Amino acid sequence: MRFIPLVIACLALAAHHMRAVETGLMGMWLTLPFFLFLKRRWVERAVQVMLVAGAFEWILTLLTITDVYRRYGMPATRSMLILGGVALFTLLAALPLGRWARRDPDPVASGLGAFLVVGVLLVPVQLYTDPAGILLERFLSAGGWWEAMVLAFYAGWLADRLREPRAIKQLRPRVWLIFSVVFFTQLLLGMAGFEKLLMTGKLHLPVPALIAAGPLFRGGGLFMAILFSSSVLVLGPAWCSWLCYIGAWDDRAARARKRPDRLPRWRGAARLGVLVVVMTAALVMGRLGVPTVVAGWLAAGFGLGGVGLMMLWSRRTGHMTHCTLWCPMGWLATRLGKVSPWRLRIADSCTDCGACTPACRFDALYPEDVLQREPAEACTLCGDCLSNCPTSSIEYRYLKGDPQRLRMVFMVLVAAWHAAFLGVARL
Repeated sequence: MRFIPLVIACLALAAHHMRAVETGLMGMWLTLPFFLFLKRRWVERAVQVMLVAGAFEWILTLLTITDVYRRYGMPATRSMLILGGVALFTLLAALPLGRWARRDPDPVASGLGAFLVVGVLLVPVQLYTDPAGILLERFLSAGGWWEAMVLAFYAGWLADRLREPRAIKQLRPRVWLIFSVVFFTQLLLGMAGFEKLLMTGKLHLPVPALIAAGPLFRGGGLFMAILFSSSVLVLGPAWCSWLCYIGAWDDRAARARKRPDRLPRWRGAARLGVLVVVMTAALVMGRLGVPTVVAGWLAAGFGLGGVGLMMLWSRRTGHMTHCTLWCPMGWLATRLGKVSPWRLRIADSCTDCGACTPACRFDALYPEDVLQREPAEACTLCGDCLSNCPTSSIEYRYLKGDPQRLRMVFMVLVAAWHAAFLGVARL
């Protein structure tokens, strides 16, 4: 019974947007009540937030209609009372949600936090980007709002699940792979002629090195570089283990071997060498006026070389050799990530049992690193090692604070960024 006012409020909002032929917003309100089937308290709080937004929509409509009526000298009292009553009813429909405590109340903060962060990230994209930044907006009037809501609930679900350290190692590779599949599906469909699935309607190579090398060659085009840098500032090097569209395939290849071998000591120096060669080549070719077609073929060859490493070396060693040796962005992410206060540290409660070492696919957690009580330079804050630690000694740190709460905050941020990237990441 307590959901009946919610359903009525959502139906009224859907009818309101149907009159304006805003199909996406109509679909958003019609599907909102179904998220309550997740049966989590944070979902009820998120639905309450949506109803507050719905009441605000009615108030905006009231102000618009009142202004029109007054402009033409018509009485607006009746319309004001009706729309004001509908706005009040929409607000009151939110009150019954969550009023009856469950026998075992579940936490709210993680799920609701991720839901709200996605809103903060995607609402400006929906309002201000041209062409439309959220994909569904390109195919459906006001569809970006619908997709943004679905992604916000998805982020909340993911952050809620990631509260448990044991779930990180299971969930992260799966959702990372889902992101990569969505990304490359859009790319392939865009290449097949569906230009709306590409960010600008033009094709670009899906080689992460071009995030930095592309602007050096072109002398401009900083969108992806800014997106990369801002993500690293917020999440540290977690870009490489949660948000990179290529890394998920290297991860899958490395997991062909259950326990990773030790990579050669020269791996770090080789990684820096690859970075210097790629960036220098991009800068020199740009200044010499090398044709874009030639540079494109060289970039494609570099990308295929990385795929070869995945298939041959990552599968054999159990380490992500493309990400830790071949990709220049990996080096940049782990170095720029030092600007971010996020760190992974090993507490003194560690027993040096070594259970964390086989969980690390980034060549960052050997016994000597455990003894130093911090991972090596290649750590990307993926969190897989937390799932293996029997004493819960591996912790996320951010300046000062409770490690358990900081882990929750980090997972909220990474889940929100992952969901937002699902909505906007395209070539």
